[in-house]
Amino acid sequence: MIDPEALLLATTVIGREDPRLFEEVLDWLAQFGTLLNLQRLKNLQSSTGLGDPTVLGAMAEWLGKNAGQPRWKAVAAKKLHGASTQSLFYHEPSKLIREPDPEFAAYGIERPRVHLRGMSGPPDHRHIANLVVTFRSLIGVSARVEIILALAGGVPAHASEIARMTGYAPRTVQTLLQEMTLSGHLLTAEVPIRYDKVRRGANRRYQIRASDWAFLSGGQPIPQWFRWAPLFRLILEVLAAIPEAGANARSQVVISSKLREVLTTHGESYMADGLLSELDLRPRAGSEELLRSLAARLPHLITRL
Repeated sequence: MIDPEALLLATTVIGREDPRLFEEVLDWLAQFGTLLNLQRLKNLQSSTGLGDPTVLGAMAEWLGKNAGQPRWKAVAAKKLHGASTQSLFYHEPSKLIREPDPEFAAYGIERPRVHLRGMSGPPDHRHIANLVVTFRSLIGVSARVEIILALAGGVPAHASEIARMTGYAPRTVQTLLQEMTLSGHLLTAEVPIRYDKVRRGANRRYQIRASDWAFLSGGQPIPQWFRWAPLFRLILEVLAAIPEAGANARSQVVISSKLREVLTTHGESYMADGLLSELDLRPRAGSEELLRSLAARLPHLITRL
């Protein structure tokens, strides 16, 4: 399933390499940006560090002023106004920009004035990868969407696990779970515990019957929920460590050293999300082993998801 908030955050970095990609994303947001959960967007950015907050703020500023979506102003990072000037697109020198865009310029980002084609289409509900935005289109933009889809894979989970999986505050998720159980479609199970040792309800797991939600996927099995934000973060770190085509070559030792720093800094988070075991990564692995594991497993993981 596509995670629209994580994908947008990744695009604030990757899209700077490809102006056409960036413009198509902005075009889609101008028409369907109301389908994004802006609170979740901010939560993911602050909790994972994914994305470029300056670019995100400029996009939000533009959408709020030019796309009839004023709620995006809540994402606009006012403290970044007046930041040092930089070109939005890495391979487009600022001196070639004749008519800069004022909303992006307010964030110190130089780019040509935005002129969108308006050709973006709505999410295709027939593709199960679009299930998040399809479900939001049906019942509204709410954390309930991610909670249901996170449990639809069939694995019961604690409230804290669901909060981590979906990118919402634990208290928000706990409150919603308690309300949703009243519907009879969100089930709970508890193992007897000693309440003098563990607070009541701490071992409660939530689950749903996949058959109750089969209409969402046309009878197909709903895919297992996956936390895209950490994987996107890792991919961007890998790309940053590898020199661009035509740049001075770097030795395996230098590249692996940069990646090892990433694993040391974010290793616990990647371990909690299962990425270290999935990619067979060990922070203390030798240079050749580390690069070989990434080269062999990362493309396969991306393709499989």
